[in-house]
Amino acid sequence: MTEPDATTDSGTSRQTDDDRALDDAPLLEELDPEAEVSLSAHEAVGEEEFAGSDFSESRSASREHRGGEVDEPRGRFSPASVTVVQPRPIAPTTPVRLQQPDARPLEPRELPRGTATPPFSAVLWDLDGTISDSAPGIVAALRKTLDVFRMPIPDDETLLSYVGPPIIDTFKELHLDNAVEIHHAIETYREIHSESGLDHSPPFAGVAELVRDVHRAGIPQSTATSKPEPSALRVLHHYGILDEFDFVTGASPDESRAAKTEVVAEALARLEGKGVDLSNVIMIGDRFYDVEGSAEHGVPCIYVTWGYGRVGEDAGAAGVATNAVELRAMLGL
Repeated sequence: MTEPDATTDSGTSRQTDDDRALDDAPLLEELDPEAEVSLSAHEAVGEEEFAGSDFSESRSASREHRGGEVDEPRGRFSPASVTVVQPRPIAPTTPVRLQQPDARPLEPRELPRGTATPPFSAVLWDLDGTISDSAPGIVAALRKTLDVFRMPIPDDETLLSYVGPPIIDTFKELHLDNAVEIHHAIETYREIHSESGLDHSPPFAGVAELVRDVHRAGIPQSTATSKPEPSALRVLHHYGILDEFDFVTGASPDESRAAKTEVVAEALARLEGKGVDLSNVIMIGDRFYDVEGSAEHGVPCIYVTWGYGRVGEDAGAAGVATNAVELRAMLGL
């Protein structure tokens, strides 16, 4: 689940300076206060920590925010070695059940030859449900927020389904249609979540180690999360894996960039700006948002089953991993 701010459908509205200050106040106490606009995770915590990075000398300057414009899918994101998948979304009326950690209906599916094969030139990671087991903190904060607004509180299964999509979409689905009410609800959620959510977002078993090994292998990597960048930076820093990423790419605080396809476009643009080869990029995620959002840019996705996806959300994925060991093999490590 993410925490963007309320905006118009066009995504062009912006927060006031006071709103931005309020949103960012509880974030990044230990990090650079400019982190939300710094494109490099390395720059967010200081150059000296990354002097030994394979890419420290080639780091490009931070790109200026593009005012909410989203890169159109470009040919260079669809190399010959990658098959552009066309995932089918789950219809709202389709009966689904949340996958449970002890009863996964999906079997491992290896990457098909010629579709997405290692070595990969770059790796994009979703955060919530893929790297971080953030559901307990998110669900608890969401429940408290709904209670503050005296709104009906859905059952746990429904609340869990809201982990991953932009939070503005969650509140709209919960029938908060007024933009002002949604903005206040997001502020309340952020305040509640900032008090304890960080300590309830540990990495899934074996995933942090895999992230480190991807970095050690010299493969550039970036997050591609719908979580706001300041929050993503805090989580990765808290659990000691921030320095493994070349970029932390997520939703922008003003909501001009929030949808997964927009975040993937930004992550690819940042990597390309650094001179990273985009000929064989792979996405890793736990929701159909990840599969679809990356596919729009010709990037195949490995679907992981330990997150918060529903049955059938792996449709269109290049492969399915049920644990970090399987994912490691798919990445060729």
